Order: sequence, then structure tokens, then C-alpha cells
Amino acid sequence: MDIKYNPTLGSFVNTENDEPVTQVELLQWAAENPEPLDAPKKSNPKMMNELIESLTVKETPDTTTVEEGVETINKPYRIN
Repeated sequence: MDIKYNPTLGSFVNTENDEPVTQVELLQWAAENPEPLDAPKKSNPKMMNELIESLTVKETPDTTTVEEGVETINKPYRIN
């Protein structure tokens, strides 16, 4: 049995009679017709490290010791 997807019906159908297939038939067909697997792609650690570095903010040019809207008190504070 051959199966194809029919977008008009929105389901998988048998190519011989265009009748929708059951889930059991679809699973059986999938077991008998496995997709070939591609070889896994090798990762590039240097590229990954560059990506992480680009996303990590160490210091921005406008970084100052006092954030905007925060008051710095230079006088000692006494509690009586």
C-alpha cells in the first residue's frame, strides 16, 4: 500500500483508492518505510563560543558608576 497526503481532505489517503487511512495503517506503513537518517552534523565549538560572547554584555560604552536617577550621598550619615 502506498500513502500520500491529501490537502483537500486534510488526511493521509491510500493512493489506490483515495480513501483515508486509519492510524494503524499509517503506523504500519511508517514502520515498513522508514525515512533514511542523515549523518549528525558536527558542532563547531569556536562558533558557539563566539555566539555566547556576542550575547554576553560585559560593559557598555555608556556604563557609569551611578545609574541615572540614583543619588549618591557623599556625606556620612549620623543616627542620633
